[in-house]
Amino acid sequence: MPGFLVRTFGCKQNQFDSELLRRRIMDRGSIPAPSPELADYIVLNTCAVTQKAISKARGEIGRLRRLNPRARISVLGCGVRYHPEAFAGADDIAELFLPGAEAMPCEPEREFQRPHGIIPTGRTRGFLRIQSGCDEACAYCIVPRLRGPSQSVPIAECLAAQAELLSQGALEIVLTGTNIALWGRDLPGRPGLLDLLKSLVAQIGPARLRLSSLEAPLLTPEFLDWCLQQPRICRHFHIALQSASPPVLERMNRGALSSSLADYLKAIAKDHPDVCLGADIIAGLPGETDSDFRQTRDWIREVPLSYIHVFPYSERRGTPAARLGSAVPPLERRRRAQEFRQLGIQLKKEFIFRNRHRPAEVIGLGCQQDGHTRGLTANYLHLTFAQQRQSEAGCFPLPLSDKRVLSIQLQPAS
Repeated sequence: MPGFLVRTFGCKQNQFDSELLRRRIMDRGSIPAPSPELADYIVLNTCAVTQKAISKARGEIGRLRRLNPRARISVLGCGVRYHPEAFAGADDIAELFLPGAEAMPCEPEREFQRPHGIIPTGRTRGFLRIQSGCDEACAYCIVPRLRGPSQSVPIAECLAAQAELLSQGALEIVLTGTNIALWGRDLPGRPGLLDLLKSLVAQIGPARLRLSSLEAPLLTPEFLDWCLQQPRICRHFHIALQSASPPVLERMNRGALSSSLADYLKAIAKDHPDVCLGADIIAGLPGETDSDFRQTRDWIREVPLSYIHVFPYSERRGTPAARLGSAVPPLERRRRAQEFRQLGIQLKKEFIFRNRHRPAEVIGLGCQQDGHTRGLTANYLHLTFAQQRQSEAGCFPLPLSDKRVLSIQLQPAS
């Protein structure tokens, strides 16, 4: 029986697609391989957000060929759709596992299909894809061209998918999509994300709900106040901020930030120090001055955010930003990105320090080889702690100052 391996680059959408692909491959009689060296087939699900993402995928292909020269390697996803010549020579995924093009995932016109909810085997976290595609026209972003227009899953289907995930033992459900802030705009009556959340929370039971990346215009006091009042919604909000400089946001075609957003987030950080506030930041968009950079840096520090994900600007052919003048030199982009990252490290430490004596609801993410257990709090702290009793293997309260907690990190979601 052939063994296969799937490697994923990029966002939660790609993680979702990869898990769906694994199930389809297993349905066709293959089994997961324990390591690359023992795989007959290897699939890479690629990302196109930056040139670095494509380079990493290409580098991984070379590494895998050295580890296992006999394996057939195929690629799919946004990276190969955006830059197919970069992956010339890879096998065709449909020929390997999926006879019939209708079965291939990650094609813009075909990717949005059931199931909408997936929980990896043996895991405690499930993913519920409520939306796919994007209608926005951010100047730097190639994703709308690769993922297609926004399509929303109707509320009834979301509720059914959530019920199925809960029946499989999910203790946390992550709402995912290309841009979940767009949910509902294409549905009858144009409901909003808050309408969906109210329906999901009413049926979530003892599990918890985590939101993935949110656009800044969605973060109104009405939206955030309601979320903060819900004990089953994770106290973690990740903002697709990109910049806090009005000139840069205009060049990005993202519109201006609400003048009250910073003040409102400051109030949350002060009054609710356990709430985790994160953001995506792009450093070095064409035309970004040193003053623009400092304005964003100061905005982040003054809130303060709890962590940031930093991306040096990467030209994407076919986007308006690729045609903008006044390019920031690559060395300067990297310098600004590094300064943002250093700020992010400081913010992480400060957030962990503020929460060190607070009790937290933890879900177990599995045991490590050394016998220690990994866990995740509702406010996005990743813990390593001495293994709990079997009865505590699911969801349990644990003070972060507990002597069993060996380490605490604030890091990208797994």
